[in-house]
Amino acid sequence: MRVRANDPLLIKRAMDVGAHGIIVPMINTAEDAQKAIEALYYPPIGNRGVGLGRAQNYGVGFEEYKEWAKTEIIFIPQIEHIDGVNNLANILALEEVDGFIVGPYDLSGSLNVPGEWEHPDVMNALDKVKKVVSNHKIPGGFHVVHSNHKELEQRITDGYTFIAYGDDMVFFAETIVSEAAFIFSLKE
Repeated sequence: MRVRANDPLLIKRAMDVGAHGIIVPMINTAEDAQKAIEALYYPPIGNRGVGLGRAQNYGVGFEEYKEWAKTEIIFIPQIEHIDGVNNLANILALEEVDGFIVGPYDLSGSLNVPGEWEHPDVMNALDKVKKVVSNHKIPGGFHVVHSNHKELEQRITDGYTFIAYGDDMVFFAETIVSEAAFIFSLKE
């Protein structure tokens, strides 16, 4: 489950309702990642409070859940800022990090060129990420925002092993624009 912020309450709530792991946005430093880790795990690894929700079978299955949580929780930091790119190797060095995913819109925005995927600064940042991906066994992910098969193929070629492909509302809007253009072309 992707939480809205690196907030211990949001992370705990996601885990207590049964998420097996989380994607946390705007992880820019190892300290940001550590904050999320502490919210994910019970002591002694973290400081997650023991709330008895759906994940723990409302208390009846707490012992089993506690054992499961020690080894099975998945933590994916979302790298969406140039600071996260620059600190990616340190973030991935944390034992509890299971992978990462690049958020390209916010990354381009952090470079003052929002949505400009081909801008040299964005390309350089993604090259840095590619180098880190090639030196780690931790899976790297990428959010291919628009329905673009060439970009999807390129990200796989770049070494990303899991892809968030699009967004239902983006795909829907792109289809409407495409269909409307076709309909208006018939009137000409």
